[in-house]
Amino acid sequence: METHGFDFEFLNACLKSLGLAADDGAQQKLAMLYGEIIAYNDKVNLTSIIEEKDFIIKHIADSLTAAKHIPLNATVCDIGPGGGFPSVPLKILRGDLDFTLFEASGKKTDFINGTAKLLKLDGFKCLHMRAEDAARTVYRERFGIALARAVAPLNTLLEYAAPLLKKGGGFIAYKTASADGEITAASNAAKLLGCGEPYTEEIVLPYTDIKRTLVVYPKAHASPAIYPRGGNKERSNPL
Repeated sequence: METHGFDFEFLNACLKSLGLAADDGAQQKLAMLYGEIIAYNDKVNLTSIIEEKDFIIKHIADSLTAAKHIPLNATVCDIGPGGGFPSVPLKILRGDLDFTLFEASGKKTDFINGTAKLLKLDGFKCLHMRAEDAARTVYRERFGIALARAVAPLNTLLEYAAPLLKKGGGFIAYKTASADGEITAASNAAKLLGCGEPYTEEIVLPYTDIKRTLVVYPKAHASPAIYPRGGNKERSNPL
């Protein structure tokens, strides 16, 4: 796919403001990702953010805010990635990471896998599977890092994510503005699911006044076998 005309200068400025940098190959792949999203957005509703600079800020830069919180060579799962965020930009920037994505939509799963093949992302796959189902399979307690971006409240997300994490791993939730209220509401869920006290990083997205908060929970010990409960109880009756 052609990437001429893409605003690489603006992309690099946004990355620099986050303390990040991308080599030429990674820049080209991020531009190609934008092109693929725009090309497929009419067929599969992937995002309402289609203007290029908005996309760079609100999808690429936003996704990459967690990059420094992920250890080298980590095994990472992404819960409900939608159009591939945050995992595709993270994989492009952090080729050392191994990704497994759990996506409930078959069309979005196909799009992500097709894009990953186009971008030649090794160690990257998207499964048409819900996270609560994945936690009842070989994927239970397999990952060093779990990610979730704009999916559900923290108490629900913890029940999806914690059983997928091995002891010593960490769950990173992307949240808007202050997450203090959600963290307080999720304190019981964190204890029940084997997670320790979280730490947070507040971020302002480049060239905007849009505030984001990353909430990072350490996995202190194994999650009880009864979790996740399934049957949509994680959402309808959160811990």
